Amino acid sequence: MHTLLFDLGGVVVDYRGPERLAALSNGRLSLAEAHEALSITPALHEFERGELSPLAFAEHAVTGWGLDVTPGDFIADFETWPERFLPGARETIEALGGQYRLACFSNINIPHWRQAEALGVAPLFDHALLSHEIGARKPETHAYEKVIAALGGDASGIVFFDDIEANAAAARRAGMQAYVVTPNEGVRGALESAGVA
Repeated sequence: MHTLLFDLGGVVVDYRGPERLAALSNGRLSLAEAHEALSITPALHEFERGELSPLAFAEHAVTGWGLDVTPGDFIADFETWPERFLPGARETIEALGGQYRLACFSNINIPHWRQAEALGVAPLFDHALLSHEIGARKPETHAYEKVIAALGGDASGIVFFDDIEANAAAARRAGMQAYVVTPNEGVRGALESAGVA
């Protein structure tokens, strides 16, 4: 049985991080600047690898991004950034159960996974491979190696869906099939591209 492996933010869940960070900055960061900050900030990458506690990350975030909130208030807001399921994503994935082994592989952290669980994400998947638990994040090569090993060692039997081309490209280098999920077509369109009914 093939394994379908899904990213979460931008694929299954509507992640509102750039919008919320821009709002918390009170205009100091544009939406584009907030998006870039979330892409390049080392403390967030460390947090996603499980190397920082939520409070330590919040202290880095408030200082590094110049936010006028306490670390406690920041982390409370931060937890809400995975806002809801993307339209049709839950139903599409639920319909695949029994036909495929379903797994998720996400650059994520403790508060965001807690919110994802509250939304009902966890029951969709047979396996949850989370960067803060495996100690590595996409597109790091060893992150994919850990995921492949956890799923039984056969990369060719894994079809991966992510909204970032660099992450999909790294999956292909690791031997998986990989497809990019676009906002227009969503996960259903990517599944069709992969030939998944």
